[in-house]
Amino acid sequence: MNKEGMRCSKGKILRFLPLVVVLLLLIYLTSFNLPQSHQVNAQKSETEIQENDYHKNKHMDASKLMNSVDKNHREKCDNSNFQINRVQAAFQASLMKNEDILLKSYLEGWTELQKFIDALGTIFGFISEEVTSKIRILIEHQQGVHGKEYISMRSMINYELKNNVVNLHELPRDRLQSGCRTLLRLHRALRWLQLFLDNIRTSSENDSMSISCAEAYEQSLAKYHSWLVRKAAGFAFLALPARTEFLQILCLEGGKETKDKLWSAVNLIERVYNVTQGMYAQYNMLELP
Repeated sequence: MNKEGMRCSKGKILRFLPLVVVLLLLIYLTSFNLPQSHQVNAQKSETEIQENDYHKNKHMDASKLMNSVDKNHREKCDNSNFQINRVQAAFQASLMKNEDILLKSYLEGWTELQKFIDALGTIFGFISEEVTSKIRILIEHQQGVHGKEYISMRSMINYELKNNVVNLHELPRDRLQSGCRTLLRLHRALRWLQLFLDNIRTSSENDSMSISCAEAYEQSLAKYHSWLVRKAAGFAFLALPARTEFLQILCLEGGKETKDKLWSAVNLIERVYNVTQGMYAQYNMLELP
C-alpha cells in the first residue's frame, strides 16, 4: 500500500476512534454497575422478605395470644361452678315422652340454676336459700319410704292427691310439706329465670341488667310475693353487674353464638315450664297457697 493509501486508512481509524472509546467506556461502566444493581435489588428483596416475615410473625403472635386467651376462657368455663350446657342437659333429660317431668333430672337442672343465682352475689341469698329449701324437701320425698311415688311429676301428683298429702294449708311441723306445693314454688321461679335469660339474649351491651331482671320478676314472681319481699327484690336487682359480666358468669361471649346458645337454653327451659304448667292446670293446682 502506498503512502497515500496508508494516510487515508489512518484517517478513517482516527475518525472512528472516539466512537469506539465511547462504546468501550459504556461497556465498562455497565459492567461495573451491574453487580451494584444486583446488590441493591438483593438488598431490597431481603428487606421485603424481612418485612413480610415480621408481619407474618406478628400475625402468628397475635393468633397465638388469641388462642391462648380462648383456651384460658374455655378452661375457666370447663372448671366453672355454673355451666349453662349442664342446665340444658339436665332439663332435656327431665322431659319424658308422655308429657311428664322426671323429677331427678328436673332437680339437677335447678341445682345448676342455683349456682347461677349464687354467682349474682350474696344479696340474692334470700332467693338461693328458698331454692335450697325446696330442692331439699323434694329430695327428702324421693329418699323417703314413698320414694318410688316421686319418680315423676305425674306420679307425685297422683300419689299426693290420693293420700291427701296436697295441703291447702300449712302442715304440722313434724310432717314434710307437699311435694306438689314445693315444686310449684320452683316452677314459678323457673319462669322468672327463663324470662331473665331471654332478656339477656335480646339485650344490647349498654342495656341495664337491673331493669331486665326487674321486668322478668314483675311478669312472674312478683304477684306471689308480699310487699316487703318485692321491695327487697327491687334493691337486689339494683346491685346486678353489667351485661358483659353476666356473659362471663354464663361462660359466654358476645355475638351471634351467644344469642344462639341463650336461645337454646331459654327455649328448652320454656318447654319444661309449659309441660309443668299444663299438668298443674290439669289438676287445678296452679293456685296452691
